[in-house]
Amino acid sequence: MSATTSLTKQNRAIVEGMFAAANRGDIEVSSITVHYTIADGGRVAACVGIKDVTTGELTHFIEQFTIKDGKIVENRVFYHNVGSMLDKPRVV
Repeated sequence: MSATTSLTKQNRAIVEGMFAAANRGDIEVSSITVHYTIADGGRVAACVGIKDVTTGELTHFIEQFTIKDGKIVENRVFYHNVGSMLDKPRVV
């Protein structure tokens, strides 16, 4: 296994661990579904959904993380359908 592959696996585990902590209630986000993750070196992308507390529907988005020295140092969020969030402002 190359150093890049090892780093990729380690960084993917960091992001997946963050989402697992959220679902355990260790941080204040609820009902996150991680559909899949894609990792390459210090970048990890996660395709996720979060449940609307009113309707129970999932709002889908991609989160892109930059990992340095085993820590998330940057996070960018890309929403699939912003219109659904405007119609349902109580997404948690």
